[in-house]
Amino acid sequence: MYILTLFFLGIGSSILYAYPEVGTIAGLLGVIMYAFGSIVPLFVFAWLGPLIRNKCPKGFTLTQFVLERFGRVNQIYVSLMSIAYMFCYMISELSAVGDILVSLTGVNKFAPVICIAVVTTLYTGYGGLRASLITDNIQGWAIILLVILSIIGLGTSIRIDKSVIDNSPLLKSNSIGWQLLYIMPVAVTFATLFHEGFWQRTFASKNDRELRLSVVYGSIILFPVLVFLGFTGVIAAWSGLWPGEDDTAGYLAFFTLFKVLPEWVRGITVVLTVSMSCAAYDTLISAITAILSNDIFNNRLPLNVIRLLSLIVNVPAVYWGLTELDVLRVFLIGDLLAASTMPPILLGIIDSLYYLNWLDVLLGGIGGLFGVFIFGSIFYHNAKDGIELIGLPLGLYIDDYSVLGAFIVAPFSSIFFTFLSFVVRLSIMWVFAKIRGKEFVFPKKPEVVDTMKYAGDAFKDGATTKSSDPEEVEIRE
Repeated sequence: MYILTLFFLGIGSSILYAYPEVGTIAGLLGVIMYAFGSIVPLFVFAWLGPLIRNKCPKGFTLTQFVLERFGRVNQIYVSLMSIAYMFCYMISELSAVGDILVSLTGVNKFAPVICIAVVTTLYTGYGGLRASLITDNIQGWAIILLVILSIIGLGTSIRIDKSVIDNSPLLKSNSIGWQLLYIMPVAVTFATLFHEGFWQRTFASKNDRELRLSVVYGSIILFPVLVFLGFTGVIAAWSGLWPGEDDTAGYLAFFTLFKVLPEWVRGITVVLTVSMSCAAYDTLISAITAILSNDIFNNRLPLNVIRLLSLIVNVPAVYWGLTELDVLRVFLIGDLLAASTMPPILLGIIDSLYYLNWLDVLLGGIGGLFGVFIFGSIFYHNAKDGIELIGLPLGLYIDDYSVLGAFIVAPFSSIFFTFLSFVVRLSIMWVFAKIRGKEFVFPKKPEVVDTMKYAGDAFKDGATTKSSDPEEVEIRE
């Protein structure tokens, strides 16, 4: 059952939006690279998840590991960044499902978007993670049914002129497609590690073997499904259904295929689409509720207050979801946040880097985004475009290497600033030790590691200590 749960979580409703859009932008090459980039991170997760779970066996989310390893300040920082990341996905989910309903039925998306947000939040607040796990299965089967319906539609109702295929640039090599070979593994890897829904399921799995087998078997099934869904964007372009007379957005390319099918099929599609959107949305709400309750407020607020806060989070999500957005761009912004924040956190699982503390990790995460700003300023020759690059203003609809550069710079600059912070911090402490006429000794790794709280910055006077507390740092007279 857990294999299906992880597989269904991996084929969240976002794949029906992002992959077809990539197909309309970068063609078959982009689709294959995107699908490959989505599979690799799952294997990384299968290796990394058990490591963190073993280091933090009583945890339930990634932020619990951050608390034990890097302290309360970083737990709050990572929690806020995680909420920001999932907030991007909430906006994308609402915006996409609203546009799909408009495309298939012509209704105003205002009422259904609000209903989806409110109803999903209410039943998730009542049922918690158990309700989210149940709806993951509903989401997975809904997507499978949509895939079956689309295959039937392709075989019976879609007509494509062979000359269009022969002359199509969507089958040719292109720059964006090759860029995705790097962008997507990096983006989706850090995004997967940043997604509290995956961590909840990691800690909820019976054992490490079940988790790894789930990833292996799930990936074998997932890859061809992703390639097919991405290729529907190519087919929509070949058949003339996209962009169409109304200049349909690329993320709706998959659903344009259903416009030529009978009305009863479109009716089923609407029901399945709303079901899978609710399932994806409740996973995000469940994760945000856990972060608010456990991490930010440290279980000090009544559950009903947390539920109210989760409901309030929906207000800006609904507002932005009702606007016209490039869904793929919003996904990429969330991925860039994760790529900037996660690398310093992952350094915490390396025992030999015990000397990195909360300040190094905090400045490293901020430095990741600062590095994107520096790169953008140099790339565009002005600071305004440099800072706007953090928001990826044109998404993948841009014929240069700015997006690729941003995803290269973000993780590497975050690691650079993490170690730079450590060097500066240690240098300052060395100077203070000399001013006070004391000998500075580099902090030693604890002989007995019974906690993840490594390398605090408490420098104490007096003789050398033999404490197992890694916050004790030697300064001799």
